[in-house]
Amino acid sequence: MSTSFAVRSVRWLLIAGLVSLVPAPAADVDSLVRVLRDPDKTVEAKGDACLQLMDLGPAAAPAVSALVSLLNVQEEMLRDYAVTTLDRIGPAARNALPALRRTATKDTSPEIRELARTAITRISGTAPAAEAANPPSAAPAEAEPARPPASAARESPVARAEAPAAAQEPPAAVSETSDVSPPPATRRPVSADTRPTLEVHQGKFFRWAVPIGWNASESASGVTLTAPDGLMQVSSALIVDSLGRTTPADFTVWLLGQLPGNRSLQVVAKRDMPDQPSGSATPWKVQELEMRYAVNGIPVRAIWTTGIVNKDRSCDAYILGYQSIPLAFERARLWLASVARSVVLTNPAQATGNDRMRVPSNHPLDHPALLETWREKGLSEERILQAQRDGMMGYETVKDRPTGRIFEMPLEAWDSSAGGYHNPARPDEILQRANAGE
Repeated sequence: MSTSFAVRSVRWLLIAGLVSLVPAPAADVDSLVRVLRDPDKTVEAKGDACLQLMDLGPAAAPAVSALVSLLNVQEEMLRDYAVTTLDRIGPAARNALPALRRTATKDTSPEIRELARTAITRISGTAPAAEAANPPSAAPAEAEPARPPASAARESPVARAEAPAAAQEPPAAVSETSDVSPPPATRRPVSADTRPTLEVHQGKFFRWAVPIGWNASESASGVTLTAPDGLMQVSSALIVDSLGRTTPADFTVWLLGQLPGNRSLQVVAKRDMPDQPSGSATPWKVQELEMRYAVNGIPVRAIWTTGIVNKDRSCDAYILGYQSIPLAFERARLWLASVARSVVLTNPAQATGNDRMRVPSNHPLDHPALLETWREKGLSEERILQAQRDGMMGYETVKDRPTGRIFEMPLEAWDSSAGGYHNPARPDEILQRANAGE
């Protein structure tokens, strides 16, 4: 084994969480604390430092004082990260409890107040008192989260990847029995009333559905879908005959780790999914990974679904995922999962030279908040069950007949008094149900 490959393999094991170096060097924590306290450092740099401290868990205890100071900054993203990091440190962050109790009652963000209450319970072992109905508004004003550089807003980390050369062989599979996960990520309260209308587009190789105004970049190897502000993204990549045999999780971490700008990769959770047909005798082996990492200094959370078809000495791989800044992730995933699922390979012959190839899809998220919203809208249980079965998490396909535009409308946008969905282009008109296959 070459030295460079050995180093790459060790790095992969570290970021996959399958081995660790404990305890974390104090100098590393000290350097991250200096970043947090430096008034000249950017929000992005401080966010990345928090992300690295989260990875250390209790070993980040020397940073508690610096993290407490972030609870009073204007930037909501940094307050979010500070609370989450203190939560990950656990009982060793006991000195932060007075500040967290203030945050739990006075922060202007209901999500951060909820995060703080969860952190208090984890650190002290005792749940805090219930939140007052109208919390004071003395906390810092909310600020818009930092946006990625323009160059990052238009180009997907995955879409930039080409089929790995022989010198970039993916690491050998590691035994799944040694899987180690960090403490579970804190869940946020979610709202189901913000899911956007999706418009269907047909490209040369793929079909996809995105919110109106999103940008799309397509090639034979995949498609990248990006929000206008660059804060959210859905990406896919198809790689045929990659050298070596591997597992979906191994390949995902390896591929993301090869891309410039990606740092501090962390696998938060992993799920084995059912095999999916590939168009050949061997099905896709599929795994779904929830991850945290930084892209060009911008912390993100992501869900990646990867399928692998192993051959004698090579493999085919298809990776599909979505990512968002952490502050927006829990709400956005209610519909980003549907955007990801909408990506379909429609021209396999030109894309891969194999007209029978089928690519795996992601697992659509189901969430009680959506079901409750649909019931509040007065929708029948039969219609709700159909929405759960349709694979698009309660999006229905409708058409603007005069223009031919196809939309995926969230079920909660149904207007029962009008008997349909309003046309986004002409709200006084009701869209018609699309024909099968449109």
